[in-house]
Amino acid sequence: MLTKSIKGVALSGLLIASVAGVATVASRAATGQPGQTTYLPMQAISHDLGSKAAIGYFVREAGACQVVMMIGEKTDAATASTSSAARLRLALQPGQRAGVDSEEGRSIDLTCGAGADTLIVHNGPTAEVATLMN
Repeated sequence: MLTKSIKGVALSGLLIASVAGVATVASRAATGQPGQTTYLPMQAISHDLGSKAAIGYFVREAGACQVVMMIGEKTDAATASTSSAARLRLALQPGQRAGVDSEEGRSIDLTCGAGADTLIVHNGPTAEVATLMN
């Protein structure tokens, strides 16, 4: 039981530290339209989904965008959390899209760019971002 608690606290702390750490790196990503950011391989991705945070990266492999994201509860760094994050793994071919929605009305849309050299992320209210998938 104690081991599970320690692992949960360590994972939550790692997620919090990662969100804080990638915030400065993510600011170097290219922004186009409001709510749209274009990332290069291995560039830190960090987006707000209401009470949750989505952080990760992508690499170009076999002509596809291999996306890895951790999605978990945002918590105060001063308080220990026992919640855990979920890892999302996607392989997107150039031009393919995937979306992640929160119950709080926030969404992100991931699109693999030409040649799998970029990943375009749209972030915003679900009503606006979800229409991109249609």
